[in-house]
Amino acid sequence: MNLPPLSMWLAIDSPDRRPVRLWLPLFLVWLLLLPLVVLALVGTVLADLVLAIAGQRYHHYTLLLLGCCEAVGDARGMVVRIESNGSNVDMMFH
Repeated sequence: MNLPPLSMWLAIDSPDRRPVRLWLPLFLVWLLLLPLVVLALVGTVLADLVLAIAGQRYHHYTLLLLGCCEAVGDARGMVVRIESNGSNVDMMFH
């Protein structure tokens, strides 16, 4: 199981302004989102169970939610670099 990124470094460089460098603590965001994810997980399990009992064709919402959580976990170590008109934006997820 991959852990989600716990922090993000943001660097914005522009030729006509001072460079901006920020450290953003993403672990605080994950703590705030944890109750919502738990509620969503309970809801998707119940929805899958009801749809399976009703004989519906698609009942994989729990797998969809877990796949989204896995995608967030895979974002750890990602580097995003944007260059436009002399301005540079760098985001590094740790």
